[in-house]
Amino acid sequence: MLKKAFTNPSILFLLAGNIYCIWYYENNSAAFSTVVWIYWFQSITIGLFNFLELLTIKDETLTTDRAHTKPGSALLSNWSAWFFLFHFGIFHLVYCVFLMIDFGVRSINKTILLTGISAFFLECVINFIRHKRRERTTTVNFGVLFFLPYLRVIPMHLMIILPAFFGWKPSLLFLVLKTFMDILSFSLYHHIYGKSKIRDTEATSPVM
Repeated sequence: MLKKAFTNPSILFLLAGNIYCIWYYENNSAAFSTVVWIYWFQSITIGLFNFLELLTIKDETLTTDRAHTKPGSALLSNWSAWFFLFHFGIFHLVYCVFLMIDFGVRSINKTILLTGISAFFLECVINFIRHKRRERTTTVNFGVLFFLPYLRVIPMHLMIILPAFFGWKPSLLFLVLKTFMDILSFSLYHHIYGKSKIRDTEATSPVM
């Protein structure tokens, strides 16, 4: 999957942008806190929209027949969505405390921060609409979608833990891990939403 991903222009653009970030922030260390906070806010945004995805998903993995939905499957889906919101939110609340201690907020470039957050939020809105349309003809695995956002936890987690033990530079470690997770996350989302599979119940009627 990753091999095919690197023939995708969007992923190549994403990779180029991350390589530029590594170069820029390694030569402008004072500005590194801005990219860390942008990443944190992006993760919060991804978590919010993933919660909405989980609440509204038509999940084939919870039922054997869309015409005969298993009793309680909708309740299980809703409970899992709320559990994700709580658990993912707790993770990021803890990381917020660590980021406040390690990086603070005084050196943040507020213009870049607000621009980055706004652009990313708009992108998430557009992707959410696209995903809901594709779900009409695409089978989406609830479990995979539940765990995907946790990939973004890894760079923040390791950035806090590993440098303290090994004396590594937090900025370089974070940016390299961020690059890898950005590409992996993009590839997985593209994989689960990029392949259409017409459901038997919809094959005889056009998608509206």
